Amino acid sequence: MEKNSKAKRPFFIQMSWNALHASENALQVTLAKYEQKLKGENSKRITTAAITEDLDTGVGRVLAAIDRLGLADSTYVIYIADNGASGGKKVLNGGKGGVWEGGIRVPFIVRGPGVKPNSWCPTRVVGYDLFPTFCEWANINKASLPKGLEGGSITGLLKNEGRGEVKRAREELIFHFPHYQGDAPHSAIMLGDLK
Repeated sequence: MEKNSKAKRPFFIQMSWNALHASENALQVTLAKYEQKLKGENSKRITTAAITEDLDTGVGRVLAAIDRLGLADSTYVIYIADNGASGGKKVLNGGKGGVWEGGIRVPFIVRGPGVKPNSWCPTRVVGYDLFPTFCEWANINKASLPKGLEGGSITGLLKNEGRGEVKRAREELIFHFPHYQGDAPHSAIMLGDLK
């Protein structure tokens, strides 16, 4: 970031934290804090709390660096999870590897120019909406995008406090898990209020 900032060049960084996938990713000092704080709890809950805080600290460092370098007015930060959680207390039905809400409804948070802090968007957004969104931010002509592109840009939602629609080639959203992760291969189609 610093190098590109000094050179006044645009940049793209993708940081894929693997923190919550393995308990050994917890920093020892954070783990000790939660072992003390959550005495009597099972070790999985303790390590999950520790690695979650470490992830939060890492994201905070990235945001602080963007602010320190004066890039906040020209930089978008997108925080998204790859799938729902496994185990633990269930708020939504289902979880990791499933097409119930607990498996496909994940955090999707955006900070950047024109995005009002603490705004909320009820419109469904999926990972494949990112490619056309990035292309729009990079001023790439829509006509030069690949034919049959499934996603749609979310820039309109971000500029309008989460209100509006995402224009995609197909109205329905399709989720398909072709593997055995807690269940047999399965799919879901969402269209309007139907699933």
